Amino acid sequence: MQPIRSMFGEVQFELVKIILLNVFLSTVIFFLIADLIALVFGMKLWYIVVASAVYFAVALTSELRKISVRVVEERNPEMRELLRTAKDNQDQDTLMAHALFAEVLDKMRRVSSGTFLDFRKLMLKISAVFVLAIVLVSLAFFDINLQRFEDPLRAPLSALGRALGFGTAGSGEDAGAAGDAGDIFGEARVADLGDDALIATVKPGLDNPDFSQIDPSDPSANPLDDLGGADAGFNDGGPGSAGSGLDERDLQRSFEYAKQTQGSG
Repeated sequence: MQPIRSMFGEVQFELVKIILLNVFLSTVIFFLIADLIALVFGMKLWYIVVASAVYFAVALTSELRKISVRVVEERNPEMRELLRTAKDNQDQDTLMAHALFAEVLDKMRRVSSGTFLDFRKLMLKISAVFVLAIVLVSLAFFDINLQRFEDPLRAPLSALGRALGFGTAGSGEDAGAAGDAGDIFGEARVADLGDDALIATVKPGLDNPDFSQIDPSDPSANPLDDLGGADAGFNDGGPGSAGSGLDERDLQRSFEYAKQTQGSG
């Protein structure tokens, strides 16, 4: 009874194609709606991809389990009871069985794949895909930000990843939060400027030096001497530095400049 078995195989194949089309459209709608929800909650794209893949697998498995001869008979009333009877007796080799198979094969030749489609549901799904696609494209084109809430899956997934050993506390985008109680910049630190301490001393006498009391014959009485040496207010200039650090010629030039300034004032 090879012809009747081949006929049932073809019918099943047609039903599988129709189911794939319906499930695919449903998955596209699910993906677009999930994308809108993800924009509101600031979720990552891979959440949507994984959820859509799971939805497709579950929906396809559920629909494939519904494939039966009864579905074909519901879409084709003229085949009512004939297909189930032929399927139950496909292994029979009697005159009545051959007559039944011939009738079934003749009527099935006039059955098209379109009879298995629900055009109303198909058009509704296509319209929904079109509208959702237009909405998402418009949001991207006008750069509209829909995020109103924080990602609710971020904390559970981070905890699950740490429990399974995927990732460390100092790696990834959560490093700042893990390092310093929610501070994205991590632990606060003080800059290390070096080992030597810087000591500075301000002498009130240097605020207003009196150049009128300078004796040119005694350079050591020059108030500019207070700017050098170990008591200058900063760390010692090192070996070879003595007094103010200026030679006699520089001191004389400083004196002349100060004298001219006092005279012009």
